[in-house]
Amino acid sequence: MFICIKYGDNRQFLANINCSVLLLMHYLRDKVGLQRTDPIDLCEENGTLKLLFLVKFPEDNASKFLTPRGTYYICKVERGAPGTKHENSYRAFHPIIKYPPLDLLDSLRNQCDFLEKSRLKILKSQDGKKPPTMESLLSCMANQVVGKTMGKAGANVSGGLDDEGQPRKTTTAAKARLEASRKDKHR
Repeated sequence: MFICIKYGDNRQFLANINCSVLLLMHYLRDKVGLQRTDPIDLCEENGTLKLLFLVKFPEDNASKFLTPRGTYYICKVERGAPGTKHENSYRAFHPIIKYPPLDLLDSLRNQCDFLEKSRLKILKSQDGKKPPTMESLLSCMANQVVGKTMGKAGANVSGGLDDEGQPRKTTTAAKARLEASRKDKHR
């Protein structure tokens, strides 16, 4: 299962897609002379991005995302400057061909805009959610523990309550054990 990759000044080569997405991306970067860390993607001749740089599991087989015998362009993914608040933003997708058709550039620009708007929408929806504080986590855990203990009332292990939910009366033997444990702690 092969695909045709077009790049540069009317250059092309075949790539086997019966491998992981990660391995295919490393091969493509090496073949066209890009750095291993350069984010890239593939797009169809009409400009439809395959979004391989966003694949959740890069060890997935590339044939799940690409059509055998299809023709693709390599595109460099331009993100925001590292260390700035825009470092994760989508700036542009640049096809690595000498004279890209205008409709290809328009399609890539539209998809870039859509990805950026979607990213901002997700960030905005997450802004209203505050991470839980340690106090709220401890309170929640305490409520769960009490709830589990209350559920064991039928097994006569009710966390100090009798079968009717009332506090148990302390027996003389229990009082003696409690008094003995207090004396041991003070010694």
